[in-house]
Amino acid sequence: MTRLPQDKDRIERATREAQSIIAIERQAREAKTARLRELRLSSEAPISTGTAITKRKPGARKATRKTIELE
Repeated sequence: MTRLPQDKDRIERATREAQSIIAIERQAREAKTARLRELRLSSEAPISTGTAITKRKPGARKATRKTIELE
């Protein structure tokens, strides 16, 4: 069985284009993440230093410790 000849230039060009697209998508994703992080940080109210209040979702219960009895 004979192998078909491969166009190495075409393969290399396709690889370069794919890597270029991946790099562009990565930059766009990182820019979006940075923008969303800035929005989140700017929308959060500053926490006063005197009180430490943790916010929980409504209906969420405090976690209880489970004890394991060994015999």
